[in-house]
Amino acid sequence: MPSVAVSYTLGTIHNTHFPSESNSLGESEIDEVVMKHKRKEELNGKWKQVAAKAVTDDNFRKKLAKNPITVMKENDLALPEGIEARLEAGYEIKLFTGADAPEELKEEVKWWKVRVDMIREFGKDVTITTGTIAAPETEDGV
Repeated sequence: MPSVAVSYTLGTIHNTHFPSESNSLGESEIDEVVMKHKRKEELNGKWKQVAAKAVTDDNFRKKLAKNPITVMKENDLALPEGIEARLEAGYEIKLFTGADAPEELKEEVKWWKVRVDMIREFGKDVTITTGTIAAPETEDGV
């Protein structure tokens, strides 16, 4: 399906990337684009809540980093049917779909992969060190 720009003007979705093709999508294609948009908004809204909690609550952040799929499910962000999560190399989560998976499921895997990578970053401890930096002496010996 070609890339599209959503325009709610007059309730149509216009094709802005492939002008040689038909300039309007059919009703079923409009429904598909709108559903994808709604699903993404839903996921993003729930993710923002999880991310905000991870930033403000150290215990939650550690729990999320240790077991992200389970903690996200506990916070109403469950992997949809058809996406499989595997723990590889002892610590890295990999997400998979079947080769015949629908395109929207493959797109959702991409969304999940970005969030799992972010969670891995949440799990890293940040160490801030302080010290004294020696500046070169001036002519006055200071």
